[in-house]
Amino acid sequence: MAIVTSPGDMEEYRRPETSSSSSHNESEPSMRTMLLEMEEHSTFPQSCKKCQLPKPERAHHCSVCNTCILRFDHHCPWIHNCVGHFNHRYFVLFMTYLIFAAGYFAVFGWRPFMLCLDFTQMDWPYYFPRPLMAFSMILAICMGLAIGALCIWHYYLIFTAQTTVEFYNNYYDKGVCKSQGEIFVNIPWYTIFFPIPIPPKGTGRVFEKCQEFYMLPESRQRAHVIAQQESQDIEDIKDI
Repeated sequence: MAIVTSPGDMEEYRRPETSSSSSHNESEPSMRTMLLEMEEHSTFPQSCKKCQLPKPERAHHCSVCNTCILRFDHHCPWIHNCVGHFNHRYFVLFMTYLIFAAGYFAVFGWRPFMLCLDFTQMDWPYYFPRPLMAFSMILAICMGLAIGALCIWHYYLIFTAQTTVEFYNNYYDKGVCKSQGEIFVNIPWYTIFFPIPIPPKGTGRVFEKCQEFYMLPESRQRAHVIAQQESQDIEDIKDI
């Protein structure tokens, strides 16, 4: 699911609306409907300087995929896909079960592993080759530790409702963002361990803020939106 699920991009909005659009599914997105949705939630709809398409909130341009990704976290070469709005949960779920699998192998394979290191014992009672057993155990431990650290990091991002890109921005602006009420809703924590497809909330183009944000003066809301857009532009320049 992490590999085959699209993270959410803007390529589908390149299709121009025609008079025959009524013959298509009314739920299909279009440039016009997306712009109207962005204008409804923000008085300053932004456009990407690279792909020349409207740029939703929390979206970033991926230089590998050459398109803006909704709620972009990072581009993962191991799954040959970006981690974004629609597949972030599957990516975290994949890492979680991989850690459990590595731990299971390390616990129940420990005795055969120790036996395979005893070269004085010539009798090898297992069908699994002795060198391959040693290699598998070392690989399971290394992968479990490496993926475990990455998985813990993503759990932290989920519980703090951030992406990897936003973490580095919010690290410096944490006090300002908190005073302005910048709180996003991320993946529901209670669905993390469910091994079933569960789509995320929302379209990934606009995100609701907390009530405190909407109680701020319009000038402060506008300054916040502009600051977020400038931050997105800076990150895109870095070719993330």
